[in-house]
Amino acid sequence: AAAAFGGGPFGGGGGGGSFAGAPFGGGGKRKPSFDGKGAAGFEDRPVCTFFLAGNCQYGDGCRFSHGGGGCGGKGKKGGKKGKKGKGGGAGGAGGGGSFSNKSWSAKGQGSGKGPDFEDRDAGKGPGGLQGVAPPPPGALHGSGPLPGAKALTGPYLGKGSELLKVWSMPEDIGHEEGIRTAIVMGDRVCTGGADYRLLLWRGDQQPGGRLALGQDNEVNFSSTVTALMWHAGSKFLFCGLEDGQIRGFRQEPFAELSLAGHTAAIMSLLIHEGVLLSGSLDGSVRAWRYDDAAGAFNCVATLPIPLGPVYALHLQLPDGLWVGSQKGISVLGLQSLQAVGKIDSSAPVVAMLPYEGSVLVAFGNGVVKVFSASGQEQFSHGPVGEHTTNTAVAVVRHPHANKDVLLCGQEFGYVTAYDIPDFRPRGTFSTGYEGEVTSIINMGADGIFATFGGAGDVVIWRWERA
Repeated sequence: AAAAFGGGPFGGGGGGGSFAGAPFGGGGKRKPSFDGKGAAGFEDRPVCTFFLAGNCQYGDGCRFSHGGGGCGGKGKKGGKKGKKGKGGGAGGAGGGGSFSNKSWSAKGQGSGKGPDFEDRDAGKGPGGLQGVAPPPPGALHGSGPLPGAKALTGPYLGKGSELLKVWSMPEDIGHEEGIRTAIVMGDRVCTGGADYRLLLWRGDQQPGGRLALGQDNEVNFSSTVTALMWHAGSKFLFCGLEDGQIRGFRQEPFAELSLAGHTAAIMSLLIHEGVLLSGSLDGSVRAWRYDDAAGAFNCVATLPIPLGPVYALHLQLPDGLWVGSQKGISVLGLQSLQAVGKIDSSAPVVAMLPYEGSVLVAFGNGVVKVFSASGQEQFSHGPVGEHTTNTAVAVVRHPHANKDVLLCGQEFGYVTAYDIPDFRPRGTFSTGYEGEVTSIINMGADGIFATFGGAGDVVIWRWERA
C-alpha cells in the first residue's frame, strides 16, 4: 500500500531525491511497468500556435490541432525534422520606447486605485494585444519561416557569439515524436512527449568535459504527456496527460497513483499547502487532497474558468491563484477559491513567471506583459520583429553579464533573449530545428539552459563571455 506523503499531506520528506535507484534510476535492476490506462482517442497533433494567437485562417481544415481533442491514432514518426539554415543576419534592436534599467517602464500602467484587483483588458491601450496581423494567405504552418520573414529582434546569436551550443541530441536517441513538456527533477531531467513516453535523463560528460544527457529510464502511457511537476517534499513526480488523467509516481516508499476527472489535456500542475491543483483544456481547475487512509487523491473542488481552456497556473502569495486561459487571466482567492478579478485578453496565456514581486505573463501572440501582485499592468512589450509568437518562456542568469535574461521560445525553433528588467534585446538564436520551442529549462548553474522542441529536439546551451 502507498504510504502517506512524508507523514502527512506533502509534509516532511526533506529535500529532493535523486531517483538514482529503481524504478526510475539507472542503478536498479527493476524496470518500471507503468502503463497508462486512460481513454485513448485524443489527437497527438501539435497545437496550432496561429490558433493560439487568434489568427489561424484554416479553421477546421488546419492540419494542426485547435485543442478540440479530435480522433486520431498514435502515429509513428519518420525521424526528427532536419536542421535548418541560420537565416537572416542581425536585425534592429526592436520596438521603440525607453525601458528603465532599474524598474519596469510605466507604459500601460493602471490607474492606481489601490491594492484591490480590478478587471482590466490586456488588449487595450498602447502596446496592447490588438491589431496583430494574420499570417500571409496560403502560408503553410510549420513548413519554415513565412514568406517575407521579419527582421530578427537584436543581433543573431550564432556561432562565435556569446551563446555556445554545448550539445544537441543525436537522431538515434530520445523521443520518436515531439516533446511537449520538460522539467528538472533533482539531478535528473524529465521530458514528456507526443510518443506517449516519459523519459528520464542523467547528466553525462563527453570527451573534453562537455555536458550531455544520457537516457536513464522511461515510463510508457496511453496518451501524450502534456504537463510535469516534481514535488521535492513528497518526492512525487506528477504527469498530466492529454486524455485528462494525472499519474503520480514515488520511488521510496514506492507508490503509484491515478487521478481521473478532467476531460481534456492537463496543461499545468502545482501544489499549495498539501493540495494539488490542476489546470486543463476542459476549462476547469481541480483541487485534489491526499487521503492518508485511502492512499489516494480525492478531488475536493472543481472550478469552472469562464475565460476558457486553461494553459497555466501561478501562485501569487499570500492568497492569489492566477489562472492563465484562452481569453486572459482569472484570479481566484486561495482560501475561498472564488473569483476576485480578471484580465481579459485577445490572445491566450502561454506562461506566468514570478519576478521581483511582479508577474511576467507571456501571451501567444508574442506580447509579454508585467503585472503587479494586485493585477495592475506595469509594462508591455511586443510583438516586435520576428518575435510574434510565444510558445515557451524561462528566466535564466547570464553569469558574465550579471543579468537576468528572459528567453522567449517561438515557432520555427527561434528563441529571443531579453535582459530584464530593462527588456533590452540581447539577441535571437535558432535551435536548428523547424518545430516550435515547447519548453525551456534553467539547468541552475554556470549560465546553462536547455531548449526542447516539437521536432523531438533537445539542445543544451551556455552563456559565455561576450
